[in-house]
Amino acid sequence: MPTLSFVRRAAAVAVLAFYVWFFGTYASYAPPVLANALWAIAALYAVGVLGLVLGWFWGRWYARGLGYWGLVVGILMMWQLGLENFLLVWAGSNALVSLLLAGESMAIAFDGREDWRRRFHLDDNGVERLGKSVTRAGMSLPWLLLYVLLPRPGEAALLIPLALAGAGVFGLLRARTWGLFALGGASAATTAQLAVAPGPMWQSGVLAALLLAAAVVPFARPIFMRLRGHRT
Repeated sequence: MPTLSFVRRAAAVAVLAFYVWFFGTYASYAPPVLANALWAIAALYAVGVLGLVLGWFWGRWYARGLGYWGLVVGILMMWQLGLENFLLVWAGSNALVSLLLAGESMAIAFDGREDWRRRFHLDDNGVERLGKSVTRAGMSLPWLLLYVLLPRPGEAALLIPLALAGAGVFGLLRARTWGLFALGGASAATTAQLAVAPGPMWQSGVLAALLLAAAVVPFARPIFMRLRGHRT
């Protein structure tokens, strides 16, 4: 008989998979200026599905970040458009993903495993910091993709923060310090682009820059102390 943890995990996968289908379907019929962004969001949800199904240690953190993003989008849109049924379902289902994956019982199959902790030499504090960073990075990526792909697709300058964010997330999942610097660079590059040419989706850019910076914050003090130790 399936355990409660298995049922919660399967329910979270089902919600994420629905949004892979949802965004992919709409991307198939959308004009090119919208299609790229919709395909990209569908791909982010697909990564969340794979992370949960395959039990990658960061899968739970990343999926919760997507859930938080969806909840915030729903709240912002309801503030502008009112309590539309679709927005209530959208916000509620994304919030449900984050709730379903919360708790120590869910962590056992992902970040609670000892194998990857030993591989990356992380104690409980390090795991907690990494979890916060991955969740915030997962929440930032949809905002960044919307900022980069919706208003002015193809602009070379906009590819810089996207490339840095991608490299940063990869480094973060490998528990590499340079990943944090890349995420910080992505935040700075996004902020610089906002100052030069904000564009019509500037709100998404602001949120992306803030969340990318927030992803670095949990490790800011340990990095500062290490650098300070090398200088003394």
